[in-house]
Parts: sequence; C-alpha cells; structure tokens
Amino acid sequence: MDKNTKQSHPNTGLATVVQQQQALAHPVAESVKAATRPRAGQPTKRTDEVVEEILDRIANGESLINICQDGHLPGYSTFNRWQREDLELLSMVDVAYQFHARTMDDMADSILCGGIGSTGDFKRDEARVGHLRYRLGKLNRRFAEKQQIEVIHHEPVIIDMQIIEGPGGDGV
Repeated sequence: MDKNTKQSHPNTGLATVVQQQQALAHPVAESVKAATRPRAGQPTKRTDEVVEEILDRIANGESLINICQDGHLPGYSTFNRWQREDLELLSMVDVAYQFHARTMDDMADSILCGGIGSTGDFKRDEARVGHLRYRLGKLNRRFAEKQQIEVIHHEPVIIDMQIIEGPGGDGV
C-alpha cells in the first residue's frame, strides 16, 4: 500500500485521473458545440450596425461567445466566418480586443480594491484577478509576464598559447 496516496497500487490514481478526464471530454465538447452553434432566427446578414455593436461589446470586456448568444446578433461561427473572409474586419476585431484587455485590467484593479466586480471573498477575488491577468498576457503583450534572459557568450580563452574551452579561463 502506498502510504502517501492510501492506494494499494500506485498506478490506480493515474488511471482514475485519466478516466475522469475522458468522462469530462464529451460533456465539455458538447457544451462548446452548444455555445458556438448558430441559433434559429439569428441573422446571418452582415450590417455595419451589427458589426459595430459586436466590436463595442468586445472592447467593453464581453466575450464573443456571450455576445453571440443574443438573438438579434449572428452566431459565433457566423461572426468567425465573417472575420476569415474579411481581413479588415479581423483587424478591427484585433483593435477591439486591445481595448478589451485594457478593460479587463481596469476590472482586475477594481476587484482588488473591493470595487465593482469584487465578491467580497478575498480568495475568490484573488483567483479571479489571477485569471484575468493570465488572459491579459495572452490578449496583449503589453500585459504579459516580463521575461529576463541572460545571454552568456562563451569564447575560447588563450593562455600561454594554449586554448582553454569554457566560459572564460577557469578551465571549465
């Protein structure tokens, strides 16, 4: 018996996790299909007013999936098709997502200050802000984690007319 996991066979825990993931895969795929499928009665005709409303709502922090749930707006897959077919629209959506990132940054600050969006539960607010910051880094490089990279240049050093390989004369 494994005293850390309290299981008789060490592979049993792994099999259980895999089984749980497999059990969740189908419901997750079905909910994605349900959220992104076109709904009867949703318009498929593109108008400037519809595009403008979608861009405004993206810029104000709403997710495209939620926006496309409104009956007077096109479905998620329809709007994505419009973007694939029109690079100018794709560019406008990218700009809207830049503003979306700023809105999410403001929301994160508000939550941390106990303002709008705060649940009052510190742990939950902290987790929500962590998720917002993660998404910010994906949406806009301006908000990404800064990485410091140290570059070390290795050159051979010549001492007494012999070449010593390594980081610089220490014989390594």
